[in-house]
Amino acid sequence: MKSLRGIYTFDYMGHKKWWFSLSGVIIIIGLASLFVRGGGDPLHGVKLGLEFKTGTRITVAFSKPATVPGLRGIASAQGFPDAQVQAATNVSGSGLNGFQIQTATLSTAQEQALEKALGDAFTIANGKNGPILSSSTVGPTFGRQVVTSSWKAGILALILILGYVSFRFEWKFALGAILAEFHDLFVVVGIYSLTGREVTTATVAAVLTILGYSLYDTVIVFDRIRENAPKIGSRTTYGAMVNRSIWETLTRSINTTLMTLFPVIALLLFGGVTLKDFAFALFVGVMSGAYSSIFVASPFACWLKEREPQYRRLAARAGDAKS
Repeated sequence: MKSLRGIYTFDYMGHKKWWFSLSGVIIIIGLASLFVRGGGDPLHGVKLGLEFKTGTRITVAFSKPATVPGLRGIASAQGFPDAQVQAATNVSGSGLNGFQIQTATLSTAQEQALEKALGDAFTIANGKNGPILSSSTVGPTFGRQVVTSSWKAGILALILILGYVSFRFEWKFALGAILAEFHDLFVVVGIYSLTGREVTTATVAAVLTILGYSLYDTVIVFDRIRENAPKIGSRTTYGAMVNRSIWETLTRSINTTLMTLFPVIALLLFGGVTLKDFAFALFVGVMSGAYSSIFVASPFACWLKEREPQYRRLAARAGDAKS
């Protein structure tokens, strides 16, 4: 433990301005990227997946065994590397299992070329009325539904978080928790914009997961702060007490973060395309959540508490004792 002595005696609260400045710079860079990539419109500053765009959906069943990676490889060879492939049941009401392939909007020639490549590779199954193959133009309705539902879920979650933390602790801690949640959200969106990574419905699900993880880590620190608050002595400042609380929960925070990151990294390295999107968002969010619980939520709550008269007097006494 001697090698870690520095992080257990570091004055985290004494450097609040540095943590706020660092977070501000990261968020500003991300927001600037949204405006630059979006041509002045931040809503277009991220690369949206096919669920959020108009495209072509082909539904097909095969008489030879086919796999999602195999179909994705054929679509990529035809010039559609971003095609989304998923298994489907009872294709076109035939009772057969098959696949749905969604791409950007195809011309008639492109569609025919893709259908031929699929048939040559796996042999399209034939029904009573010919090939079981259908294609249609689809809009971003599903993507919009997911985003709308996610916004509603996110707003409801923030309201519940505000109420829960206010009830269990107090409103000043609730504001710190909410600030950390927004911090993590902006960091994830900004990094997606900077890296040009595609935002899919899996990304949206990951962001909602991140909100829960970040709150869990924050509440652990807040709970220790609440336990240590009555122990503040006449020569101890509120910030010193928060430092001690962070020191006492630091090992747990590090272990929890590492144990969470190990499976996420495994998914990021070895998961499929959809899982990698989900894992990347989780990876960024978990890292940001671990940071924000210590360097955003706790310092902000501490800053609010230090403005209370009793803690101002303690700070003044501590200053006089040092002098």
